[in-house]
Amino acid sequence: MKKYLLCFTIASLLAPRAMGAGFQLSEYTVTGLGRSFAGLGVTGDDFSASAFNPAGMQYNQTNGAQAGATVVSLHFDYKGETDTAATVNENGIPTPGTRSGRGHSRPTRVLPHLFAQQKLNDKTTLGLGVYVPFGLATDYPNNWFAQSQAGLSQLEAVDVSPALSYAVNDWFSVGAAMNIQYIKAHFTSKLEQSGLYFDSSKSNMEGDDYAAGYTVGFTVTPRKDVRLGVSYRSKISHELTGDLKITGMPQTTITPQGPLSTGVYNGKSDIKAKVTTPETVLFTGAYDIADFTFSGTARYTRWSRFKTLDIYNKSTGALVSSTDEKWKNTWYFGGGVDYRLNQAWTIRAGLGYDQTTIRAPEYRTPRVPDGRRVLTSFGASWQMDQWQIDAGYMHIFMHGGEASGGTKGSAPYRIKYTNDADLFSLGVQYKF
Repeated sequence: MKKYLLCFTIASLLAPRAMGAGFQLSEYTVTGLGRSFAGLGVTGDDFSASAFNPAGMQYNQTNGAQAGATVVSLHFDYKGETDTAATVNENGIPTPGTRSGRGHSRPTRVLPHLFAQQKLNDKTTLGLGVYVPFGLATDYPNNWFAQSQAGLSQLEAVDVSPALSYAVNDWFSVGAAMNIQYIKAHFTSKLEQSGLYFDSSKSNMEGDDYAAGYTVGFTVTPRKDVRLGVSYRSKISHELTGDLKITGMPQTTITPQGPLSTGVYNGKSDIKAKVTTPETVLFTGAYDIADFTFSGTARYTRWSRFKTLDIYNKSTGALVSSTDEKWKNTWYFGGGVDYRLNQAWTIRAGLGYDQTTIRAPEYRTPRVPDGRRVLTSFGASWQMDQWQIDAGYMHIFMHGGEASGGTKGSAPYRIKYTNDADLFSLGVQYKF
């Protein structure tokens, strides 16, 4: 039981993902995706600045709204093995042997977003954003060899963010946003206890929570053709509460000494886990020259908050289990270019590099086979009168690496991953 409560917390805390290090997302700007997220919040070509740097809302001189979605297709190819003392069937009869194999996971998710902003006067702009800043999606076949480590993993954090910006003068603006965040998680797996794999079992875990944080930032315009921004997004602390439901677990297994209790029982129990989404610092810039705009982004994320993962019994508050995670802080770097073909059409492209949170293979899990990644992208915008249509495509090359683990009753496993992803994004803006 302790192991599967732990799986719930790990998956809840470690949510790709589509696609920043760990489980951080940026796919709520179609124009930004087309340039590999360069110039977030300061390019002024959509209404998403309230999510990245609220002060940057001043760079979009019109009122308006936008809606869009990004389709994320993840590709995980894997091979490896897990050591088990035996595989136990529904009658409690074990079959000795090591489980091994290869396969792939192809989860596809849709990430919608919505933004709007309204100028109250020449200096003040009000904005609102609804978007997904964190998320996880992995899904393995029911019979894969490490099903006790992970089956279905889904996590989504949705932010509703009212924002306000103020132009102090012609070259300096400040802004702030409140991030009201809802997190929901759903994870499944089969059960394992003291190295025994129970083939007929299923663990189904769900939980959710609301919490709030903030984003603050400023922008500087030293010249008419140069825009610079710095912003800080706070951590958001959650306490997920939910249910753990276990089915198909035999009550005894056959040993040379006779029937022995498995120690894990079918039924439903209440659980809770503390979750903190990390703070980030974002540095962005954009430079206009002729019909081109060159932009860049550097983002620092404090993933080192994940030093240990603790699981608690909701009824008693007692610590059920604790494990070291030891994620490390990461940087993301991106650069992009936009070219205005004419008054109607703009094309763009970008390149980015994202560090991994994982220190070593023993800290990589099947639920989150994270690795460093290279982002390549291109996109286009078409504008007519008050309407603008944006589209973007991104391919992500991920270094999946190796995952190895297995402690405290879990059989050791060794898995090698080869990962990549394709993202397709489409959005529409209306300006008034």
